[in-house]
Amino acid sequence: MAVVLLIPTEEEAAPLRAALPGAAIRIAGVGMAAAAAATAAVIAAERPERLILAGIAGAYDRSIARCEVVAVAAERVGELPARYGVRYEAGFLPAGLRAVEGNTTSRCGAPACGTQIENMEGAAFFSVCRQFGIPCAEVRAVSNYTDDPRSAWRIGESLEALKRTLTEILAEYE
Repeated sequence: MAVVLLIPTEEEAAPLRAALPGAAIRIAGVGMAAAAAATAAVIAAERPERLILAGIAGAYDRSIARCEVVAVAAERVGELPARYGVRYEAGFLPAGLRAVEGNTTSRCGAPACGTQIENMEGAAFFSVCRQFGIPCAEVRAVSNYTDDPRSAWRIGESLEALKRTLTEILAEYE
């Protein structure tokens, strides 16, 4: 299997499943523990050539537009003290997307610590892929700014943008 997409939730995966019926789309779960376990399970069972984690994210950086799709070049775990901090890097970056750094956190609105976006799975995903030597990428659609109330999040529009972008990315690997 060439490329497997890991998506945190079925809500995020549904538009992709409809648009890409032949794609290998797996649910990763929400949070670092679920993402690490799902990533390891997919690697063990399917031996993909590449893995892509994709979903929505919040942005700290207001130069990133809501609904913009970005490639995450590196991740860190936001709540760890600096002395334990590790910068996890992507194995590859899909062409044509702005490269950003992500803060993997267990709660919305954690301090940015020099990153442009936040999510809940990226560092765990990169860590497991690195341990297994699997080329990996992370693609996120920004649904909100981190200080937005939940009512201002643009999830549907972000998922549409993510679907279009992932359709283009997967076409490169066929």
